[in-house]
This record gives sequence, structure tokens and C-alpha cells, in this order.
Amino acid sequence: MINANVIFFAPVYVTEDPEKVRAAVSNMVNFGRPKTEEVRPELICGSDPKQEESKTSFSDENPFISDAENVKQTAVVSGDLKLLLGIHYLIRKEEIIDTANTALKKGIDESGCQTFVAFNKQAAFMRHISFPADVESLGAVFLEIKTKTPEELLKIIDWLTPPTKDGVPIYELKMSEL
Repeated sequence: MINANVIFFAPVYVTEDPEKVRAAVSNMVNFGRPKTEEVRPELICGSDPKQEESKTSFSDENPFISDAENVKQTAVVSGDLKLLLGIHYLIRKEEIIDTANTALKKGIDESGCQTFVAFNKQAAFMRHISFPADVESLGAVFLEIKTKTPEELLKIIDWLTPPTKDGVPIYELKMSEL
């Protein structure tokens, strides 16, 4: 299996209820999981997820975080590929494979080993996926996937969002094939 670093996080602005933001992150990670296997996001102080012992390479100059000085905490979950099972399921449930594929590929950095995507925080709270076109006034839930090689990242994206014909996957990779 591909050894990837996966992190979901969301800034908690001073006007927001931290538990609601934590729920939004949790919904992206845990959708479709049995309650006994749910992962609870941590709340860390400040706006920089790097404070969680540098588990991410997230840049402080994120254009999706507006008004960073008003961020009091960050809800964070980091781990391996199993954290992607929730959005894997949601992407199919909402029939947005092609849209998600575009967002994931658009977020690939210059090295080709990392992608970064934002989800609308309010939609995530309601257990839906929506990709914001621009800066969200209430912030977003972010996903960062980092691998050792560009080929590994593309294989993960292919697993999350396989090629389609008329919106239906042509084939589906199993997680065990990663």
C-alpha cells in the first residue's frame, strides 16, 4: 500500500463554535464509517496546523484562509490513506467524480507529490461535499495528500476519482490495490 500522509483541517474563527467545526472535519473523515471506528479531530491552538509537530507542510500563505488573525484554533485529523474512505464514499454518493477529479488535480503542487483541496465548511457540516471557487467567508475544510512520488499521488487520485463515461466509473480500484 502507498505510504501517504493525509491531513484534514479547518480553521476555527473566533465567531465559530469549535464543536461545529470539529463536526465538519469529522464528517469528511468519518462518513460511512461505523461509530466504533470514528476518528475525532483534535483542536489545536492557533491557525497553523504545523503546530501538530509538523505533520503537514501547509503554507501560511493559504489564499483560502481569510482573516487569519481571527483564527483561534484549528480542527485537525492526520493519518494514512484510510482517512480518505469518507470522501471516497461521499464523492460517489453525490455523483461528483469528475468535479472532484478536477479539484484534486488542480491542487497538485510543482513537485507532483502533493495535492491540496478545499471543501465548503458549511456543506461539510451537513455531510456534503462542495468545492469553493474562491475564498470562503467562513473558511473551509482543507485536505492535503502528500506522497513520495507523483505516480503514487496520481494513483490515489485515480482511486478517489476514477475515469468516467457519462458520469459512471469505467473501472474502480480497490484500496488494497494502492
